[in-house]
Amino acid sequence: MSLSRNQINQWLKTIDITDKTVLDIGAGPKKKWTRKIAKGNPKEYKTADVDNTFECDYVFDLNATIPNMKCDIVFCIETLEHCWNPVKAVENLHLLTKEVCYIATPFINPHHDKWDYFRFTGEWYEKVLTKIGFKKVKIVERVATKGKNLLKQFYQIEGLRVSKIRPEFNNYTYPIGYCVEAYR
Repeated sequence: MSLSRNQINQWLKTIDITDKTVLDIGAGPKKKWTRKIAKGNPKEYKTADVDNTFECDYVFDLNATIPNMKCDIVFCIETLEHCWNPVKAVENLHLLTKEVCYIATPFINPHHDKWDYFRFTGEWYEKVLTKIGFKKVKIVERVATKGKNLLKQFYQIEGLRVSKIRPEFNNYTYPIGYCVEAYR
């Protein structure tokens, strides 16, 4: 299992879905992996994807018209970077969410699909999610393995010392992705 996936799984283990209605967007073919990792048993667990060949409960494009429904918890795990209109997608996530939306995306990650469009920063999440109407946003950085310094070496080789460009980032952590909790 990759470092990035392991960090997402550790985060998902802290989420309690007991007696909640849950929608897992971007679930892919029969994955339901968030249900297997998150704590507890949901009242209802539904999946959605844009691809109608997957055996999901709902087929819709998060960039377009969505079903008129709300779930207590919405998961959007490693899906938002595949949305060509991420602000519209987040607006739709807000519409679908009653309590909390959990989003995870890569930041430093190779292009990994023919529909891989964006990388997001913590600042982007904070600005966009609150502007759309989420009341509280908690952002957790996924970081490169401590001690390896591979990203730091890459930045230095490329002459991209973030602390030189932005001194306030002197202790920059070199995120490889983000896990976000957005509360209504």
